[in-house]
Amino acid sequence: MRKKERFIPVQIDADLCMRCERCLKACKNNAIVFDKGIRKVDYDRCKSCLVCVQVCPRNAIVVTSVEPEQVLTIKIDHEKCTLCDQCLSDYCPHDLFYKESVMLGEKEIEIIKFKYNEVARCRGCLKCQAQCPENAILPVIFDF
Repeated sequence: MRKKERFIPVQIDADLCMRCERCLKACKNNAIVFDKGIRKVDYDRCKSCLVCVQVCPRNAIVVTSVEPEQVLTIKIDHEKCTLCDQCLSDYCPHDLFYKESVMLGEKEIEIIKFKYNEVARCRGCLKCQAQCPENAILPVIFDF
């Protein structure tokens, strides 16, 4: 079953962002986060108020146009994922999945991630979700 969320997605252009932190301070939902020095939007927290768009002096934050039923991102349930690597090689014709090492406490582990900054390349075929043997791939679908 596909997860549906209702919001207007925004994206931050890293090349235009001057890291003034106006968006970070203006967002009452703490939806704008840093990840390795790059500003990103946490879509689980974003409530579509668009204050971030209004306060950005460089127009680095833009509303993304979306179509009904468009895939906005893919989430991976890391507790279910067994690292079978099927999504890395067989399921995605656009190679939108990758493996990354992350620290979990004092231990380094590998996880599968989705290239959410390249989600526009996703055609919404959802072969990844249908074929995942552990049901660990969860698309986030825009629904009007």
